[in-house]
Amino acid sequence: MTWADETTLRRLYVDERMDCVQIGRMFGKDPKTVWYHLRRFGIPTRPRGSDKRQQFPKGHVPWIKGRKMPAEFRQKIRATTVARGGVPYLRNGQHWLQGQPPNANGRWLGGVTPERQEFYRSTEWKAACATVWKRADAKCERCGLDHRTINRKQQKFHVHQIVSFAVKELRAEPTNLALLCAPYHRFVHSKANTAREFLNTEQKAAA
Repeated sequence: MTWADETTLRRLYVDERMDCVQIGRMFGKDPKTVWYHLRRFGIPTRPRGSDKRQQFPKGHVPWIKGRKMPAEFRQKIRATTVARGGVPYLRNGQHWLQGQPPNANGRWLGGVTPERQEFYRSTEWKAACATVWKRADAKCERCGLDHRTINRKQQKFHVHQIVSFAVKELRAEPTNLALLCAPYHRFVHSKANTAREFLNTEQKAAA
């Protein structure tokens, strides 16, 4: 059977009522490629949704916003996901943070987004940043990249807080801040940072 042959496509699409997905699977082609050749040969294509076989059966109740999934379905989905190893945050069937204080999660930032935005506009924060930039001589404190040598439209530098923003007394403390280029700032907060560079506890930072 020759691919992209008008007679073949017309027989499959028009006479046998196969759709572009089914024809594509038969020839190992993308459905859009099948659709393109149908149009190229002038074969009228059916409007989307016209295939009764792909429509919901009569009496089907569509999922309504706000409608809750039955507990039985949720349990089946959860069991399947766990069996595939896709829920690493569960311990003995429960989320590992369940019942724990918020700061048990090392990535917890205090849940104070409005407060954070206000603080970053303050003169206290701007003064602390100026101190850090001067101390670091405008260089990334991990890789040594000089801010004066980069394309500033493509590269950014960030002032990173070693101890979480949630610890108020250290938010603008220069010894708790580090100047990092954007790639290394992302690294610091990634799982690849197994040595927890530039991440610390309050006690250790204060020491």
